[in-house]
Amino acid sequence: MSRSALKAIQAAAGAAGDPVYVDDVFSTFLYQGNSGTQTITNGIDLAGEGGLVWIKDRTNSLKHMLLDTVQGQVANSQAFLSSNSNGAADGAGNIITSFNNNGFSLGANNFSNFYGNDIVSWTFRKQPGFFDVVTWTGD
Repeated sequence: MSRSALKAIQAAAGAAGDPVYVDDVFSTFLYQGNSGTQTITNGIDLAGEGGLVWIKDRTNSLKHMLLDTVQGQVANSQAFLSSNSNGAADGAGNIITSFNNNGFSLGANNFSNFYGNDIVSWTFRKQPGFFDVVTWTGD
């Protein structure tokens, strides 16, 4: 579908300004794992705008991994949520090594980049009226 055919998402109801298109804030990207490092270039600015990446291995029944730019990377271990688990945030290293201005870079983690496996990523960029990343502290 062409950019002009996509429905604009407004920053707030009734707000004037430049329209924001779906392909500016959301991407589905299929890739093949290589057990090394690779850059996923999907056109979504995560470095400047922030957001979330959801990764799922389509070849094996591994965890869904949801990683956001707010939690980022702490001591070489990234906290991630798993949508197919009711457990607390999990942690692993080398999942996403950087959030870029046009996508993200993967490390050599077998859950997100196993050699030869077909993997999908869904990227959501922060945008008022569309998506946000929030934190909560409590019990």
